[in-house]
Amino acid sequence: MADSIQQQLQQLVLLSDSVGTAGAGVGAGSVSTVEEAMEQLGPLIHSVYRTNKQKLFRQQVDLFAQRKDAEIMKLCGNYHQEFVQSVAQLLKVRQNTSELQEKVVGLNAELQLSGKSLYEKKAELLSLRREHANIQDAVDAVRGCLDVVRMVAGFDEQVVGKQYYSAIKTLGVLKDQNLPLVRRFAFGRMLESSIPHMETKLQAAALRDMKDWLFGLKKTTRDIGRHLTGRMQRKQGMWSERDAAVQERYFVSSAVQFVLDEEYDHDEPLTVDMMPLYQCLHINEKLGRRAEFRRSFTEDRSDQLSLILASPVQFALAQLAPFEAMLFDVIGFFVVEHGILASAPDFRSKADVDTLWDAGIAKLSDIIARSIQTIRGDPAISQALQGTLTTFTYVMEENAYDVRKLRELMMAIFGV
Repeated sequence: MADSIQQQLQQLVLLSDSVGTAGAGVGAGSVSTVEEAMEQLGPLIHSVYRTNKQKLFRQQVDLFAQRKDAEIMKLCGNYHQEFVQSVAQLLKVRQNTSELQEKVVGLNAELQLSGKSLYEKKAELLSLRREHANIQDAVDAVRGCLDVVRMVAGFDEQVVGKQYYSAIKTLGVLKDQNLPLVRRFAFGRMLESSIPHMETKLQAAALRDMKDWLFGLKKTTRDIGRHLTGRMQRKQGMWSERDAAVQERYFVSSAVQFVLDEEYDHDEPLTVDMMPLYQCLHINEKLGRRAEFRRSFTEDRSDQLSLILASPVQFALAQLAPFEAMLFDVIGFFVVEHGILASAPDFRSKADVDTLWDAGIAKLSDIIARSIQTIRGDPAISQALQGTLTTFTYVMEENAYDVRKLRELMMAIFGV
């Protein structure tokens, strides 16, 4: 009977195991299995109570439970060491995890601290960079200002040293390149406002040199006039010899005589240094004051001619030297004018020179006309003056000036 109960209990356990395994899925099959287990348990309990074997059944159940406990303990005993080792490893992993977590937390704190320090250093570096950029801008600005100051000082030195070409170049670089870089400073604006003064200073210095040159031309022009007069007198002597050797006399114009004399004319021409004039002209062109300079130059030359023709003269036989000196000055004056016209026709026009020549001839004619009675009354003076004026007309004609009015005056005075 006891064996039968144990077998039935074992079947119930197996059935319950199958029920537990099948319970993983939900459906009609699992319910059917539970019902079958209950159906088998019912007859067993009914049989126990019918045969009054409750005590034996309980003992068998306890025995069955003890046997199962023993099986469980045996099973646990087989895997206990591995379980303990696994638990130990898990605890160690947990401990390592805790330590690692602490290290991570510490590392995070260090990173936060390092990041803060790095941020502060980065901010300090950016601040230093801004300061460096500001300092560099200041240095560049100061250097630019120093360059401007040096150029202004150099400009003054060049003007004082009469290096006008260099001075106008310096002024151009200063206006176009340097001043725009410092215009944002009060210093730069102050210098920029002084540019017109610097231009006027340069113009005045160049003009002053040119006026000194014009004043110094007085001796040069007289030397030129004396040289050209002597040269023409020698030519006139050659013409007389040539005419005396010709059997058949006929008229030959002075222009033809000039051409015939070219192969015998070996005199070195006197030269005039025009550099002060050209230099002043260049400066005024660069400054945009060419028209102003042209008017000033025209007035100066007119005044200079008036001074030449205002020299006191007397028409007496022993006192013609002042008049001859005046003619030397006039010759030299207009030879210089002819040279300026030839070298700078866009500055000094032919109309300007012709106007000045006509004014000079009118003034010279007036001087002679005021003493016409004295001249006609003394044949010696008349003859000497006629020869002087004849040579004068030849010299001026050779230099491309119109002498018809002068010849008409000579015709009226001398009748030839």
